[in-house]
Amino acid sequence: METPHNDYTVVKQLSSVKSKRFGQVFLVKKPFSEELFVLKTVEKSNELGLKQLLNEAQFSFDSRGLPEIIDIVDSADQYSIVKKYAPGISLSEFWLSVKKRHRVTKLKEIVLSLEPIFSALEKNKIIHGDVKPENIIIYETSGKLECSLIDFGLAFYLNQIPNRKTLFQLAYSAPEIILNRLNCANYSTDVFSFCLVTHRLFSGKLLFSNSNPALQTQLQITYPIERPFLFKKNLWRVLEKGLVKHQFRKPPNKYSSEELDTLLMDAAGKRYSSFNELAKEISKIY
Repeated sequence: METPHNDYTVVKQLSSVKSKRFGQVFLVKKPFSEELFVLKTVEKSNELGLKQLLNEAQFSFDSRGLPEIIDIVDSADQYSIVKKYAPGISLSEFWLSVKKRHRVTKLKEIVLSLEPIFSALEKNKIIHGDVKPENIIIYETSGKLECSLIDFGLAFYLNQIPNRKTLFQLAYSAPEIILNRLNCANYSTDVFSFCLVTHRLFSGKLLFSNSNPALQTQLQITYPIERPFLFKKNLWRVLEKGLVKHQFRKPPNKYSSEELDTLLMDAAGKRYSSFNELAKEISKIY
């Protein structure tokens, strides 16, 4: 299988062969080397995919658990980035092997590993914007668990708010992301998403999941989040604060821009102000 860069050979394709909406992803290596990399490539005719990959190319780190871009390939009809490979499996896949009695312990280990990652983002005024189980990679060896956070296609700097439209479902996103009011985002925005991820892990269900995308989005924005039946009380107490959102009495598009921003920012201000704050509370769960 060919890649858009002759310096790399494909080990395997990581993205679905049928899914080309956001481009293609390959696990690659250089000839005569066993070091692995991830190559993400998109046709320039794919405007949405190209925009996301160009955005992702802005975010390269020299920090554990965060992506480091080592190469960018810009040809006439394709755009590609090459990143260091983060070994492991997705949080979704990892959680399938976690026994119910060990879930709280594993959650604490995951949060402990993620805390310095989100702290590094906060230090650089970065919102990931797409925290979900598939973007959290778990690597466990010799009893030690380490996490990586991947896919920065929707990330942005708080002091450089992008002008973009939300063109697809964001099942784990805070209302300010879904409504594309990125100026209302703060560090609690990613905290909200991680709390939704945790809710999914312990309840086994994605909140507000619906076959009708428009209805699902409406529920995400307007419907209250309630404690699931048999959900641990002390875990729910922690998640409840991280999942604060405004309860709209009318459709959001019926508010003025200023009113909507005020309501969204007021709600965000009632959540944990940082991932570190959330991590401290999760560490107390028994």
